[in-house]
Formats: sequence, structure tokens, C-alpha cells
Amino acid sequence: MSKKLSDRLIERVPGLDGIAGALQKLWDPVVGESAPRPLKDALVGVWLGHPLHPAVVLLPIGFWTSSFVLDLANEEDAADLLLALGLASTAPALATGAAQWFDATNDDKPRRLGALHAAVNTAATGFYAGSLLARKNGNRGMGVALSTAGLALVNIGGWLGGDLAYDLGIGVDHSAFESPPTKWTAVLDETELDDGKPHRVEVDGAAVMLIKHDDGIHAIGAVCPHLGGPLDEGEIDGETVTCPWHGSVYRLTDGCLLHGPATAPVESYEVKTQKGRVSIRAATG
Repeated sequence: MSKKLSDRLIERVPGLDGIAGALQKLWDPVVGESAPRPLKDALVGVWLGHPLHPAVVLLPIGFWTSSFVLDLANEEDAADLLLALGLASTAPALATGAAQWFDATNDDKPRRLGALHAAVNTAATGFYAGSLLARKNGNRGMGVALSTAGLALVNIGGWLGGDLAYDLGIGVDHSAFESPPTKWTAVLDETELDDGKPHRVEVDGAAVMLIKHDDGIHAIGAVCPHLGGPLDEGEIDGETVTCPWHGSVYRLTDGCLLHGPATAPVESYEVKTQKGRVSIRAATG
């Protein structure tokens, strides 16, 4: 089977690991493990319920595409204004992209592909900055040529970003295709549960984590939506569980997401015990 073009690129383009390392060092204070939790939560999109980056990148792409069309229509002032607005909107696009990519850098493909995606988009931004400078200095022909090259690079960067999302699953919900049982389903004997110790079961293809507390038995999805981490192997702290892979925090009582980098909650289950058998069903509320 022939490899995809993006796979061949990340194998052949030199220096991608070095670029990735530099980007990790640059962004670690903002989106790394030591970053302030509220800042990282805001950048990845916890408050939005899905990744923020795809929405934010529409700004520079939209401004620059519109600027290209206005150049064709000889609307020079409007084209220059939109080009400048595109440059102004690159900072949030970079920050949200870094937040979404940072926790996937342990694996070669997303690390290198993300580095290439960032390098291409940074080059595009450089072309646009050069274009604006040329326009301001009266060299409009050069300015239009540079911005046209920048738009071509933006489209290449978007294609690479599509591979990150749709081929490698960066930013998608890794529990989305599970089908939680809607009818009461017996899963284990109550004696199999130790106080405070997570227990994982598979129910019709859905992974469920059960845990016994003083206030009863709780059951939530066992797969972290971020990158599929096993929540049943995570740290339990009171009424919360922390994903062992990248630190997303969920509430045990209802699966609510408290901290990212995940942006979606996990499934919550109702629990009942009859004659020593524990049964669950997906919560209806």
C-alpha cells in the first residue's frame, strides 16, 4: 500500500523533530503541564465543549481569502485592511493550535506532522507580513505576489491540519463511537468492587469505569475523549478521576469535565444493585 503524501513528507522533510522540540519548549509555559490550568482550559476549548482551534483559524483564513478576492477586484484599501486583520488574528490561532497539539507530541507522527503544519503556517504569516510591508512602501506588485504565495501556503497548512484531525484523531472525541446501554444491564457482582478502587467493564462495546465510595457506586465512561486514555488507571482524588495520559479531570458522580486538555465530558451511568449484582444504564438526565 502506498503511503499518503503527508506521511512521506514527515519522513523526508529534515529537522521536524528539532522544530517540534523548539515549539514544545516555547509553548510549555502556556500549554504544558506547568501552565496555569484556567489558561490551558480556555485555549483548548473546555468552556466551548469542543476544540477552540478550528473556530479561531477561520479568522486569518477568512481575512486573507477575502483580501485575495479584493486584490483581484482592485479594491486596494480594503484588501490591505483585511490582510492586516489576518495578521492580527494569527496569535490566537497559534496559541489554540499549540494547546491542541502539545499533548500529542509523545508519538512521532502527530509530533512531526504538527511541526510541519506549524512551520508552513508560520512561513505563510511571514509572506503576509512581507506583503503588508511591500504594500506600505508602494511596491504593490510585490505585495500581491507575496500574499498570493502566502495564501497557497495557508491552504497547504490547512490540508496538513486536516490530516492531524481526521487521520490522527487530534481534537476528536475518542469515545464518540461507543454505544452506552440504555437498558439496565448487569455487569458484575458487588463483591468485585473494592472501596475507592476503579474497576473496568466492557458493555456492548462501551468501556465503563465503576468505583465504590461511601455514598454508593458510581459509573462513568472509562475512555478519555481527549486521546483515549484509560480513566480506570487514573488517580482518584475524592470525587474526581484524573486521566493518566494527559491529566484531564472528570467528576465521578456525573462524568462532568473539570479540566482539559479534553473538551468533552464522559458518559454517566445510573447504577443499581439487586441481590448482590450491579447493573448500569446510561443516564437519561
